[in-house]
Amino acid sequence: MKRITLILAFAMFASLTAIAQEKPKDGSQVKPETPKAEKPAEKAAALPTVDEILANYIKAVGGKEAIEKISSRSAKGTFDLETFGVTGAPIELLAKAPNKSATKVDIASVGVFYRNYDGATGWSSDPMNGLRELKGVELAQMKRSSDFYQELNLKNHYTKLEVKGKEKVGSYETYVIEATPAEGVPVKYYFDVNTHLLVRQDEESESPQGKMPVEVYMDDYKVVDGVKIAHTLKQVNAAMTIVIKLSEVKNNVAIDEAKFSKPSN
Repeated sequence: MKRITLILAFAMFASLTAIAQEKPKDGSQVKPETPKAEKPAEKAAALPTVDEILANYIKAVGGKEAIEKISSRSAKGTFDLETFGVTGAPIELLAKAPNKSATKVDIASVGVFYRNYDGATGWSSDPMNGLRELKGVELAQMKRSSDFYQELNLKNHYTKLEVKGKEKVGSYETYVIEATPAEGVPVKYYFDVNTHLLVRQDEESESPQGKMPVEVYMDDYKVVDGVKIAHTLKQVNAAMTIVIKLSEVKNNVAIDEAKFSKPSN
């Protein structure tokens, strides 16, 4: 059971494999946080439009020009799942425009986990499920997360985006956008009203073991080649917390196309 849960945890993280370019600080919760409802006075205040929120977000990340100057990224760091005694497992994330990604995590005494998307087809390989091709909602999630210019293309990935109001997330006041994909359940994005940066993302992750609501927080932002990149990613669900800490991030690096192909079994 412990091993199955560990693999499920990785599968949930891997659905968001592209290195995010947002900014939160507050992701220390062990259990998912229920956003606080806005006060009556806040409801009456005029809300910005979806276009305004997303335009401010792009500027906060670094701007369209800076984002488009980057076409590939390589990152290395550690993967921690303290609930099961996993600390410091090496993780490597690769991404290449327009929509290729690869993730590798090597957990001692458990095995190596891969999650690759070559721009059309996605694969996963792990000690429990072996090598398998992603289908349905799981593939759709992988496709969205593999968009290298996701900040610029967010509206292209959803059939409907709606501003739902203002909610409190930790110490942040946020604008909430609910995004409905063609496949799967809506995703919620929480944008800080002051910095205009994304502080949280909620999504229901798909895996062979079932569906699981998950929250993602990003922290420790550092500017790399003019773009803010989170060096700490924290994923929280009701049972566990996964922490990814990046120690090295390089942009515009040469990446062998084979890295995005079907992983070896």
